[in-house]
Amino acid sequence: MDDTIKAILAEILEVRAEEIGDDFGPDRCRNWDSLSNLRIVTALEKAFRLTLTWAEISSMTDVRRIRDVIGRRLEGR
Repeated sequence: MDDTIKAILAEILEVRAEEIGDDFGPDRCRNWDSLSNLRIVTALEKAFRLTLTWAEISSMTDVRRIRDVIGRRLEGR
């Protein structure tokens, strides 16, 4: 799961996956704007075959929280 999340972020935000740590979020990447956030959410939903709620999307402010949300959803299947 981590590798997939980092690969999605790296591709969309045009950074190296090695630069992406748990605290990586919009405040640490100037390419992470509202449009890229939409692209990230769409790519995550497609990759993990799920539909995120607005509350989940709003809570995903860094990699750690993205992983938490995706992990909870995958466990709930």
